[in-house]
Order: sequence, then structure tokens, then C-alpha cells
Amino acid sequence: MSQKLILVKYEIEDEIPVDESSENLTSSYAPLELIDWAAERGFISRIMIRESSGEPADVPVSIIDDGEGNHLDCVFQHVEAELVRIIEDAHSNISEGLLIGRELERHFSKLHSWLEVRNILKKKKEKYNNSCDVKIVVG
Repeated sequence: MSQKLILVKYEIEDEIPVDESSENLTSSYAPLELIDWAAERGFISRIMIRESSGEPADVPVSIIDDGEGNHLDCVFQHVEAELVRIIEDAHSNISEGLLIGRELERHFSKLHSWLEVRNILKKKKEKYNNSCDVKIVVG
């Protein structure tokens, strides 16, 4: 079962994100192997957010940790390495100038998924790198 990566901008109240005022900036389905890889390495953490302003923080949300430890950078580098591998695999389906269509279609579909994830991570790194109100939610 696939999961989505959602770049979410929250209002912050007492250093805690508030769900009712959140704005989804962009999202994409993430390959399950990426989610498993990140979880195994502790790059996905669980935080508690508020459902509404003034309420207790009792809603658990999984995020790609972008705080200490450069987890976001590690995930980004892994995604880029995976993209290179997919391109190399796709290139191997060219035999004496002939394209093997079905295999290329499979590789291009996979490439598209990983590129979408890369775009979300890149946007967080470049536009919202130091923004504690913008999180990459896994769900």
C-alpha cells in the first residue's frame, strides 16, 4: 500500500502545529520502498499536533524529520541515487538501438514517482528549509 508525502504549512501555537489551519502545499504518492527505507533509519518521526487552536496536542502525525541530524538531506540523497539507478536500468533496456517498450514504460513510471518525491523534498530544502511551520507529512 502506498503512502503520500504531503508538504504541509501549519500555523504554530506554542511551538505546536495546528491542523485546522494547515495548508497542503504539494503532495505525491511515495514509493513504499522509500518509506520503509526512511523508517528503518529513523528518518520518520511521530509528532503530536493540535486538531484546533487552543486544544491539547493529541493528534499523531508522521513526518520526515528535518531537524537535527540532516535526515532530510539523507533522504534527498537516497532519492537522487535511486533516480540514477532507475535511469541506468531503463538504459539497459536498449538493445542494439531497439527499445524494449514494456520494460521502458515500467521504468519511466517508477522514475516519475521518484521525481515527484524529489520535487517535494527539494521544495522543502530550498524554499522552506528553516521553516518550522512547514513539514513533510507521511500518510
